[in-house]
Amino acid sequence: MTGDITHDPLARSVLRHLAATRGKDDALGSLARTVLSGEASLRAAADNSWHSEALAAAAQAAQDEQSRMSPEQRADIEQAAHRLRRESAADADGGDS
Repeated sequence: MTGDITHDPLARSVLRHLAATRGKDDALGSLARTVLSGEASLRAAADNSWHSEALAAAAQAAQDEQSRMSPEQRADIEQAAHRLRRESAADADGGDS
């Protein structure tokens, strides 16, 4: 394990989703495409002020949304994240989920 978050199945899934669903003029989509293409590491891409400002705004919005969720809703999201990690790991190992 390299410690690079982009090797985490959940993080890669989020990056792929952002790259596919955000337009070319969207900072988060640009960040995701930059990282997935290998043009820059996540750290280097996040050093770009356009990317970092968008990341900060998105993180704040996510934190605000999470604070409004019930414990059950947060647990459901956590379970979905664990399921995605397991399925991604099984896919990477060539196994069936």
